[in-house]
Amino acid sequence: MSGNNSNTITVAIAGVGGQGVLTLAEILAKAALAADYNVRVGEIHGMAQRGGHVMCTVRIGDDARGPIVDPGSAHLLVGFEPIETLREIHIVAENGCVLMSSHVQYPVAVSMGKAEYPPHEEITKSMKKFTDCIMEIDAMELAKQAGSSMALNMVMLGGILGTGVTPIDKDTAVKAVRSAFPKKYESTNIKALELGMSTVQELM
Repeated sequence: MSGNNSNTITVAIAGVGGQGVLTLAEILAKAALAADYNVRVGEIHGMAQRGGHVMCTVRIGDDARGPIVDPGSAHLLVGFEPIETLREIHIVAENGCVLMSSHVQYPVAVSMGKAEYPPHEEITKSMKKFTDCIMEIDAMELAKQAGSSMALNMVMLGGILGTGVTPIDKDTAVKAVRSAFPKKYESTNIKALELGMSTVQELM
């Protein structure tokens, strides 16, 4: 799938506080700016501290005049966790795609026994009411392969590149990653990006 059919691409990113959602949005925006695209970033989150729901939007292109994204208008919904992805599924366009990490991070209410986590099949069945394009990867497993579970968000960045939805190329993204982290984390983060990218490209 290519993002070239519109001059503005909208990416929505959903996850849990502490997973690196905001960092991913910032790096994606930096990469787009470095490639001379107009960019708007929006943060829509409740408890951004560890454990709370977090949602960000990154709009890339000439018509990206504001960060607000209407329901049914995102070209790509990136979910760090299944239930958090489902929470924002209404934002994806009918012909849009979902990129979701299948690794479950139980919400506080579930951990405390106050709520139940729905079966995976129920989650994906509900998502398919909005779009047929759903790509799943185990981003946590790929991050660990790269060298650190903290590189989860860089796996998802690679996954975004792998979809081809955004106009950002790998070299530009790698430069943005290098500028965002201390040098000691560079090789792990770039490996995570590459693993995410190649895994998603195989799904396309």
